[in-house]
Amino acid sequence: MAKAKKRKGKTSMKKAKPARAGRAAGKAKKAAPSTGSAVAAAANKRIATLEAENRRLHDEVAELRARLAERPAPGPAPGAGQAALEL
Repeated sequence: MAKAKKRKGKTSMKKAKPARAGRAAGKAKKAAPSTGSAVAAAANKRIATLEAENRRLHDEVAELRARLAERPAPGPAPGAGQAALEL
């Protein structure tokens, strides 16, 4: 059997790598994205919770404003409008 001649120079013969060689070496293929129904359900639940809290806070603010409106206006402090008498 005849031997192949050795090449001269710096060029080297490299075998062509298959396109999937990098993935097979350890990079796992990502799973296909799900329909998102679980994510949507969680988002809807969070929205409902936030809306309920918003309603509760709105009612609390309205109650505090009503209490503030019921209070009588504070009168002038004693001696605030008069100048001090000098002796």
